[in-house]
Amino acid sequence: PEVPMAVRVWERLFGSSSLLQYFSAAEARGCRRVCRDWRRLTGAGVTEEELWSQDLGQARRAAAWKQLLLGGITLKVRAGTHQDEYERLCEKESPYDAAIRRDVNRTLPQEELFRERGGRGQMALFRLLRALAIRLCDVGYCQSLNFIVATLIGIFPDDEAAVFRCALALLLRHSLVDMYKPKFPKLGVVVWQFDRIVEGFLPKVHIALTRHGVNSEYYAIQWFLTLFASDLQQPVVRRVWDRFLVAGWRVVVQVGLALLYTVQDALPTLETCQALTLLRQFARDCKYGAEDLLNLAASFKVSHRMLSALEAAYTWEDDVQLLVIKDLNSGQVHWAVQAVAPAPPSAEQKGEEEEEELEAQPAIPRAFSRKPTASPSPDRSPELGGPLDGTGEGEAAGDVMPFLLRNLDTGEEQVINEAWSQYTSTLEQRARAAARLVQAQPTAALEAPAAAE
Repeated sequence: PEVPMAVRVWERLFGSSSLLQYFSAAEARGCRRVCRDWRRLTGAGVTEEELWSQDLGQARRAAAWKQLLLGGITLKVRAGTHQDEYERLCEKESPYDAAIRRDVNRTLPQEELFRERGGRGQMALFRLLRALAIRLCDVGYCQSLNFIVATLIGIFPDDEAAVFRCALALLLRHSLVDMYKPKFPKLGVVVWQFDRIVEGFLPKVHIALTRHGVNSEYYAIQWFLTLFASDLQQPVVRRVWDRFLVAGWRVVVQVGLALLYTVQDALPTLETCQALTLLRQFARDCKYGAEDLLNLAASFKVSHRMLSALEAAYTWEDDVQLLVIKDLNSGQVHWAVQAVAPAPPSAEQKGEEEEEELEAQPAIPRAFSRKPTASPSPDRSPELGGPLDGTGEGEAAGDVMPFLLRNLDTGEEQVINEAWSQYTSTLEQRARAAARLVQAQPTAALEAPAAAE
């Protein structure tokens, strides 16, 4: 039978025009009460409040995610280019095919959909990653995208084209694509930002991490690049993504704080080698259910304004501290981002600091270094990070961690005690040699400027 004109109009308004995005939550609920057709057209009755507060199940979650990701945007399609239809892109060869095949075989092997080598799930994942590598030509393929796409396949297992569109929208709409670009320009900022937030909200954890010589670059990069899909169980990941799609990056930060909170009592009691092992696996071993973890995460009052203030402070010349104060009477949280200028040490303090430096725990190699800029050029953004492949220069250069043993099939890692002892011994020898060299030539360093005059 012919579809009435009125129904076709409403289908167009609620479909391609995404009329619902302009309604408040109350107005959307009112629309769903008008008639059965409107209830169908507005996404099976799913509101952001429902998605936030409860597990909606496969069908309703799929409808909600599709609306939140694809509503109000148009993905360009140009035949014969890198913006071609998914069905054509997935059949083209890509220079990343070999790397993609390797990662497909070790992506979510605990999930039934991806367990069979060469099975339906793995083949779908390969085609989707290949198509994305061609479409996102400035990124290509980057490890961690396999977990992002695999999570979406779990939501839309029978619709690869929908997974492709949703993956593109997720990466572009939430600016996640900048995390995977060459030299990882955004990732360095995210790591530094999270370290400041840990210092503000979990000072006990921050002190322990500093004592062990690590920052979030050591344990949390995979959290950020995969939105926890590489570490948490898929039912938990889906609930985290439910809230992420509603409220954005602050949810990722809050969940990261919640995970660290679960080990804040154990971390200070461990030797460094034990702490390094714990930091690599504690998220995977987390016993919290999805709702318990999300409730704990919501107790950390992180806001987008706070995140924006920290991102702006990344280029300050001085050290930066996030000060967080909770009013015990009202329960309100007050915060401020402030510069911390280093105090010039006295001669006695210098001697004590030199002794402490020799006794301090060697820092774990880092890929990113903060490069503050007092007044960055208006036509050029400051360099916000360094490469992870060890090709950088100076302090930003990457380095290997020879004390880590990684299982390529499961992704699990462990610290090798003997290799760790050898590594720390080598660093201590270098530090002592450098200290002796400085002490042996103090006069030359001081007289150089005078000679130049």
